[in-house]
Amino acid sequence: MSRYLGIDWGEKYIGLAISDPLGVIAQGLDVIEFKNEKSFFEYLKDILQKYDIKGIVIGYPISLRGHENEKTEKIKELSKKIEEKFKIKTYLVDERFTTMEVEKVLIEANVKRKDRKIIKNKQSAIIILQKFLSSIQLDTEEQEKV
Repeated sequence: MSRYLGIDWGEKYIGLAISDPLGVIAQGLDVIEFKNEKSFFEYLKDILQKYDIKGIVIGYPISLRGHENEKTEKIKELSKKIEEKFKIKTYLVDERFTTMEVEKVLIEANVKRKDRKIIKNKQSAIIILQKFLSSIQLDTEEQEKV
């Protein structure tokens, strides 16, 4: 079975999460430092092949009031490039409040402030991907009832 890949795109670090083969549970995969688009796409190509990824879920940074901004435009552009380059479906998932959720969890787990900076990208990717997986499970359950 194929998996989904979750991406939390940051200015400096990119958090990655992956689903289990059944598409039920998200788990952390990696945090990479963004150097340039070319190296990111090379890394992404390896991940797509290694894990048989069937879709990519990207955190969509809309404002707290639900408006698009410069960051959302960058993510839409990235999503389009990924679809064209790798011929794979991408999904944009609202990532509002994700960082706050992650910060709370990491503070409760007594993770030091300096260590939180990198870890939070991976944790955010997990939350983004889990939101997506939960939503498709609900859709599947609703379709089965009909």
